Amino acid sequence: MSLEHINELLQELGKNIGLPDLKANDEGLCSLRFDDRVTIDLEANKETGALIYSSLVAALVPHQTEKLYPEILEANLLWVGTGGATLGVDPATLNVFMCYQEKLEGMEYLRFQDLLKGFSDVALFWNKRINEGTNFDEKPPGAPTDKPSLSSVGEHPAATSAPLGNYA
Repeated sequence: MSLEHINELLQELGKNIGLPDLKANDEGLCSLRFDDRVTIDLEANKETGALIYSSLVAALVPHQTEKLYPEILEANLLWVGTGGATLGVDPATLNVFMCYQEKLEGMEYLRFQDLLKGFSDVALFWNKRINEGTNFDEKPPGAPTDKPSLSSVGEHPAATSAPLGNYA
């Protein structure tokens, strides 16, 4: 079912972008290139029934790690800088990967298209941020406009000093 469904989604995408023969290979994998900057791999995981979106976003150089590791960690926190995906760094190669997965069964084309668009926008943002050192003041696509701070937590009307519960 997974392979047939991903091919239906890819066929519809292919019709819309001028690639009528777009489909996954026999293992359920299809790769798409965006803006000649990032490649997004779509994979139907037969064991879990998930559609996995993944991309090698960029490769860090050693002097970037001190600056970018905290930014990547912050982006992952509640997905404020990743649009719901997760960024990670392979420590051996310093390659930055972005991944996301969602159940494939029942996924409609519009959801698939929205996920692909959002994923590619965020991957391109981080590619430019890492490779060009740009976007310092720009927020990633889908990020909230105001970042909450710990000092503002107590000011929230719903915040109280009551204990969260007794777990003993």
